[in-house]
Amino acid sequence: MPDVTQTYLSVEALTRQVLATPSRHVQLALVHVPGPSHAIETQPYLRISFNIGPNFEIDVEGPLGRQKMTCRRHSLMLIPPDLSVTHRASLPKPAGRAYTPVELATFRISRELLADCAMHLGLSEKHARIEHQVVESDEVLRPLAQALLAELRMGCPDGPLAAERIAAALLSCLLLRQARTGPTATADALARVLAHVEARLHIALSLDELAAVAGMSRFHFCRVFSAWQGVTPHQFIVARRIELAKQLLWAKPAGSGSSTSVLDVALACGFTSASHFSAQFKRHVGKTPVQWQRSRPGAD
Repeated sequence: MPDVTQTYLSVEALTRQVLATPSRHVQLALVHVPGPSHAIETQPYLRISFNIGPNFEIDVEGPLGRQKMTCRRHSLMLIPPDLSVTHRASLPKPAGRAYTPVELATFRISRELLADCAMHLGLSEKHARIEHQVVESDEVLRPLAQALLAELRMGCPDGPLAAERIAAALLSCLLLRQARTGPTATADALARVLAHVEARLHIALSLDELAAVAGMSRFHFCRVFSAWQGVTPHQFIVARRIELAKQLLWAKPAGSGSSTSVLDVALACGFTSASHFSAQFKRHVGKTPVQWQRSRPGAD
């Protein structure tokens, strides 16, 4: 398998060959993808692009912002109905080398088949929608995609129902996996982690504890969290504790004319000592806790 860092998108014009099929729910388009930039136009059907060419990387710009996707050989790129995004080659073309064309077998699947699969699986409305993502190939998905490709290439010799059943099996696997580990499930898991952190800023928080809340392994949680927030879980927790400390340092306890002590604020924000808290506070805010207290509007 070629290394993904050695593969580049083609600069040739896009070509798309749509094969005739007797099914009104499943079609096949053999696509030669251009580069380094290509707009994915909205379509009323789901697209599952089976990578039958080399590995490639793209930067995706769409409704959810920007993200990087790696599409290895035999992986599946899912593009939901009515989505408009732009794909750009994320790697620069080296001098003297041509871009390598990307070849996709794109299965066009009707909304009706998608809805029917979700209904039979008993999925909620939230999990019945396919997200734009790349799903790695494995010993279950690859044979299904290859079987559907062969069936459609041959013009559905066993009739449209055979192709639709293969497409439904492939789609059902993708829907179930997305419901467990896809972007929607990941967002829900990370939202639980944020709520857990906010409720426990005053006590020690371990990576193992946060990973358990997310329902992920420690390694996977750290990777997903860092990609989502742009900082490590530890850096995020410290930043949230500092924000809480800034509020507490400016607050005055009820019935008291004096500000809250630095040690009390440190302990309330999960720091084990006033000295450690003061060092972290100055590094993040640029002032010591006492200097921050004195900067409060109306402070004496």
